[in-house]
Amino acid sequence: MSSPGRLSDPDAEAAVVLASCAGGDELVAVHDALTGSLGTPSVLIGQADLASTPITLDLTSGLLDVGGRRVRPTVVWARHWGAGAIAAHARPAGPVSSLAAATWSEFIRQLTQSAAVTLPGTAPVPPEQLADAARLGVPTPRTVLTTDAAAGARQLGSPRVVVKTANFRLYEPDRQAWQACWPRITDRDAVTAGAGERGRPVIVQEYVEHVRELRVYYLNGAICAFAVRKAHPSSPWTDPLSVSVTPVDCPPDAAEVVQTLCAAWQLSYGAFDLLVTGAGETVFLEVNQDGDWLWYERRARWHGVSFLAAAMVGQLFAQVAA
Repeated sequence: MSSPGRLSDPDAEAAVVLASCAGGDELVAVHDALTGSLGTPSVLIGQADLASTPITLDLTSGLLDVGGRRVRPTVVWARHWGAGAIAAHARPAGPVSSLAAATWSEFIRQLTQSAAVTLPGTAPVPPEQLADAARLGVPTPRTVLTTDAAAGARQLGSPRVVVKTANFRLYEPDRQAWQACWPRITDRDAVTAGAGERGRPVIVQEYVEHVRELRVYYLNGAICAFAVRKAHPSSPWTDPLSVSVTPVDCPPDAAEVVQTLCAAWQLSYGAFDLLVTGAGETVFLEVNQDGDWLWYERRARWHGVSFLAAAMVGQLFAQVAA
């Protein structure tokens, strides 16, 4: 590990720092493009590096030493750096204690504070997003959080409801337990609490009749959209090959919703889930500021999001480092 004297080096190279703390290869793709065709200095801190690589951040100078390479973080993009996600995705499973996960989460937070530009920005948590979006005039489904799904469905009064657990893949490392968390559409009168849902809150949401489902990516002004067709909300996990993902032009109304919310929440990157009704109205479901894109690209056989993500980071670095 570098000495304090070396870390104060004023000639340290300015660089992009990408921290991927809990699985997913999205930032690996960005790093490969930055260091390859774009020629942008870049450091990747992966999940394995949290346990195996000496990493030092000098809080006075702001310099970062990763395995002996000293850089000045200029643009930092951190994904899934919450303590719960770090602990759940440690490999092999179980070696990261709650304390270690909490200290790593704080380390990444401090790292983001050291940079001139931080991605992806901030947004409310998904349930809170709906109330905030509605306040901004964006159509949203009525939603309750409850430990009793049946009671929640009765409160909504909608003939059909969606029952789901947000971010279950991120916090539940045991895939065998995912089945209890899969989103499902059901009639209001058929909803039961279910053994897998007792003891924790779930999201119960009115079902919105729609003609189109969109996954829309916002990348610092650029927008990429996919039309998604699936038989059931759980199909991406239960039958992924049946899910159709097609690149499409983003409808103007959907683009306006995305731009409005990103401006309000100061997001540079976000993965939006939207529905388009038969009347052409765009309904906002949620935005994931750490949302994956590689799975959608593979299903669509189109890699525009990866290209735009790398270009976005490279452009931000050039602006700050100039």
